Amino acid sequence: MQKLISHFVFLLFALSLSAQGAKKYVLIEHFTNSNCGVCANRNPAFYNLITQAQYADDVHHVSIHPMFPYPSCVFYQANTTENSQWTAQYPVQGTPTIVLNGALQTPSNPLLTEAKLQTYLNQTSPLYLQVTESGTGNARSVNVKARAVGDIPSGDYRIFVAVLEKTVNQPTGNGESVHRDVFRKMLTAVAGDVFTPPTAGNAAEFNYNFNLSGNWNANEVYVLAFVKETSTKQVLNSGTRFDPVLSDAFEIAPMQLRIVPNPVQHQAFIDLGDDRPQTLEVFNAAGQRFSGEFSENNGSVTLSTARLASGIYFVKVAGSNGVYVGKFVKE
Repeated sequence: MQKLISHFVFLLFALSLSAQGAKKYVLIEHFTNSNCGVCANRNPAFYNLITQAQYADDVHHVSIHPMFPYPSCVFYQANTTENSQWTAQYPVQGTPTIVLNGALQTPSNPLLTEAKLQTYLNQTSPLYLQVTESGTGNARSVNVKARAVGDIPSGDYRIFVAVLEKTVNQPTGNGESVHRDVFRKMLTAVAGDVFTPPTAGNAAEFNYNFNLSGNWNANEVYVLAFVKETSTKQVLNSGTRFDPVLSDAFEIAPMQLRIVPNPVQHQAFIDLGDDRPQTLEVFNAAGQRFSGEFSENNGSVTLSTARLASGIYFVKVAGSNGVYVGKFVKE
């Protein structure tokens, strides 16, 4: 058992870190407009793709709202200056348009294909961004720790920190009623603040404070941080508070899970105690990742295993308080 758990820890390490870097998330800057009919036609399939279980833990998404084609867009009107400044950085000519890790994509239908998304997966970065948020009421504090897990190439880097609202349930002029990762305001300059990369093995920290606006849902507000090289626009890496945390040794420090029953047939049950799962991933012994369909109630997690073939599987759960790993046998 201990040998298998050790093997799983090694697999997680290999999947999340390489000798020269940390996991690189796919940052998708999504330019859309709440009165744009074409956006309403293409956005649902796009959202469905990036929120699938096999991709949701690999993607950071932000939706920016330019004034075109309709300045009456409710999200553009909420912050006209910064939405316009963000749009002008590429520049984007129409909506909907996406930018993948700093690379402007030609508008298409569908907006993003699975094949295109997969070309951006399983990459590493010499930089890891750990985002921590705290605060009560309308006052919030943010700490961004930028850890160099390898040598960062020379360049003119900027750090960007943005406040987003994860889900906005609001009918708009184009018929959309659910809007995801809506950009609300910047905590840095829209063009980013100067970022001096730390040397390998060291970290730089950045602290910010902000107040919630009265029309934001406090439970949905979170912060996205990313670092970009200005001349190439290439994103070095991005981070949110939902990402698994790396230890000071730049390794995953997992705690062991108890999974019952084991062997399992259709469902497995996991007890996280007073913790709550943020993400859940399932791997076979070869390191192949499978969709982790689960539900949670007060720390008790129910994992669906009905679609898995017989064999040995490993589970990684990223909770609010840490990362957990476990093993089960599917009969």
